[in-house]
Amino acid sequence: MKRKALVIGATGLIGRYVVKLLLQNNEYEKVTILVRKSIGIYHEKLEEVVINFQNLEEYKSFFYVNDVFSCLGTTIKIAKTKEKFREVDYDYTLKAAQIASEVSVQNFLMISSLGANSQSNIFYNKVKGEVERDVLKIKFKGLFIFRPSLLLGDRQQFRFGEKFAEKLSSVMPFLFSGPFIKYRPINAINVAKTMIICATSDLHGTQIIESNKIESMSINYQEN
Repeated sequence: MKRKALVIGATGLIGRYVVKLLLQNNEYEKVTILVRKSIGIYHEKLEEVVINFQNLEEYKSFFYVNDVFSCLGTTIKIAKTKEKFREVDYDYTLKAAQIASEVSVQNFLMISSLGANSQSNIFYNKVKGEVERDVLKIKFKGLFIFRPSLLLGDRQQFRFGEKFAEKLSSVMPFLFSGPFIKYRPINAINVAKTMIICATSDLHGTQIIESNKIESMSINYQEN
């Protein structure tokens, strides 16, 4: 039987690629996206639902799918405050995981970050670590947590750190070798590919996948 997917965070860099690849993938017959505003894409397999994420529980009926892809994420610059950042990256992600578990979703796949650590003194890493910690307490047949390094791709917002890392990795690639390979910037489409590989695989249980593993797994993605 063909699969159904729900994508949360479909307007972000990784989320946009996940949606694009799912719509092209013959293993999926339906792709539902929950968004704050329309993304302007029309496809026979796509169902777009504009929602208020503060009331995510009201949209529980859309979680009856095989795979939930949680690509939520923001920055302090966009969120304006630490409280709003935490609301998006922690509250919404955790609530999505809880709802997905309640309806017995087969796989929950979420984007975290390299350096996620609930004990970190860096606010961004700390929040990512806290949401990982609490999602790990929730039961799924398959739980996949992806920790990409700095992302490469066509963002809607300019991020100096990512552009600098992209330039650095092209000029001095040796800096991201050996024990530092997981810090090498990664193309967002490769993250999306690996997420779909994991969703359609026979992998079960909890998988935490670091950036260099995401990169190496992505080469096995097959378009169909």
